[in-house]
Amino acid sequence: MRKTVPFVFLLVATVYSPLQAAPAKENGEEFIHVSPDGRGFTLGGQLWYPMGCNYFDPHVGWAPKMWREFDADKVEEHFRVMRSLGVNVVRVFVAAQSFFPNPPKLEPEALKKFDTLLDIARRHGIRVHPTGPDHWEGQPPWAQGDIYADSKALEAQVAFWKAFALRYRNEPNLFAYDLKNEPHVRWNGPEMKAGWHVWLRERYGTVEALRKAWGNEAPDILSFDAAAIPEDKAASKSVALFDFQHFRESLADRWVKLQVEAIRSADRNHLVTVGLIQWSVPVILGKPSRYAAFRPSRIAPLLDFLSIHFYPLHGDPLASEEDFNRNLAYLEFVLRYVRAGGVHKPLLVGEFGWYGGGNTNDRRAVRSPEDQARWCRTAVLQGRGIASGWLNWAYADTPSARDITKFSGLVTEDGKPKRWGEAFQELARAPAFWTGPENKPPAEVEFDVDRAITNPKEGDAMLRLYFEAWKPAKGCGVRVR
Repeated sequence: MRKTVPFVFLLVATVYSPLQAAPAKENGEEFIHVSPDGRGFTLGGQLWYPMGCNYFDPHVGWAPKMWREFDADKVEEHFRVMRSLGVNVVRVFVAAQSFFPNPPKLEPEALKKFDTLLDIARRHGIRVHPTGPDHWEGQPPWAQGDIYADSKALEAQVAFWKAFALRYRNEPNLFAYDLKNEPHVRWNGPEMKAGWHVWLRERYGTVEALRKAWGNEAPDILSFDAAAIPEDKAASKSVALFDFQHFRESLADRWVKLQVEAIRSADRNHLVTVGLIQWSVPVILGKPSRYAAFRPSRIAPLLDFLSIHFYPLHGDPLASEEDFNRNLAYLEFVLRYVRAGGVHKPLLVGEFGWYGGGNTNDRRAVRSPEDQARWCRTAVLQGRGIASGWLNWAYADTPSARDITKFSGLVTEDGKPKRWGEAFQELARAPAFWTGPENKPPAEVEFDVDRAITNPKEGDAMLRLYFEAWKPAKGCGVRVR
């Protein structure tokens, strides 16, 4: 196996102090920029802290049909409520079927609705963070294949972002473009198999070199086209699996690069990111295919800032104090890992909530609003000095949802603030409370990421080690040296 330099994590007890700069005013007439130190955002030359939520009307079905059933009066009221809670950013999903059913042209009717939402947001001092194109309102033909490995699907996505960015390049009330919600490279399929063979040919040059590198994993391979996709099971010493994970990462790199270039060809005013699923961090994977293949350190140079989603999936955080703390350590580990991948890039938590996905019959779904407020508030405070902003999932409780969305809102389905909404309001009004510098680390441990993406037990062992180091102070940290 090719020798790689492992990530080096430094465990620290973190000391926080408030930033001195005043928060920026919300005037909606200037673009958001990355701060000079690369740690946060600025608006009008002052520090600006994204504190908001993911938005869709809670009464338009599940999955939400926000654009099909767009009601400007209801949206106006929702934004009024959000602004009263201190929301300054909303992340919205740009549906592929509604906005881009027939490339390369955007759908005029959907654009009118998006323009209306922008106008409403501007009136309430809220920035819009469009994510797309997503599947919620149906998938047009171009989006039904492998969007990471299929060339036609890639061309369509590039065309979408070029057209969308060209239309909104001079719109300052857009916060940033989010390329897609939780991208995850597939494990198999005809496009993956064909791309795998091309990648191997470029990597090794000759079949003899491949056989030599793979050893007893490739005794009978006579051509690159005969190389099978590895089995989806842990194998720390498998060179084939190691190669395949790096092939998947190369597809993620290319996917990000092409879309960022498309946006930049039309728009130099707005920031660009992608909302990573937390399985971009190789812990609690279970099997190699669950790794999303979007490695922060590889894609960070292409993006203006990093964005990660996090839900407490390390057991039930509300079952015991031990599990509550275990998930806080897990959160901090994820944030520091992603932050380390983009040392001079801000980090936004683009989604978070009080437990993970799954159906709403889960026993955790019936916990109290006080439990939600306790977890979410504590999570934000645990990210001090690491995350530069937080977007709750979601604006309101959504009665027809079949997952956590049913109970995850800042407000009830009829717009009444919940305990978490009230706590969110306090945090939004005092951003210095959840930001601050980090202390110098006194100790270190190593995390070999390449081993973790081929054998998930390696990542789990690292997380256990981190938790044990974290427990005494409840505030250890992670940096990449």
